[in-house]
Amino acid sequence: MTYHPGEIYRVDLPPIGPHPFVVVSREELNRGRQVVAAMITSAKFNLRSRLPNSVALRAGEFGMTEDSVVQCENLVAIETSELRGQPLARPDAATMRELVKALGYVLDADCEPN
Repeated sequence: MTYHPGEIYRVDLPPIGPHPFVVVSREELNRGRQVVAAMITSAKFNLRSRLPNSVALRAGEFGMTEDSVVQCENLVAIETSELRGQPLARPDAATMRELVKALGYVLDADCEPN
């Protein structure tokens, strides 16, 4: 199975419990691999939504049940066996652009999506 950048999956990782994660690794890196690079979301919307390293997602957008932020500084490797079922959603092009730019901010690099 191939996982695509931007796909959002709910993953239950101890000890944090179930959280939506956004796949960010390149599609060709995700083919046949056992892990993908992903960023975790947080419900601390009011605190984090204005930070340059976070991207706000509103309840009802992209499978989110509550206002959330993608924490772009919190990049983790997730085993593909944890990505069960279909993705909750996939952000639109504008939101993907925000995610890539926020990740670039974390890395101190000018990043633009392909």
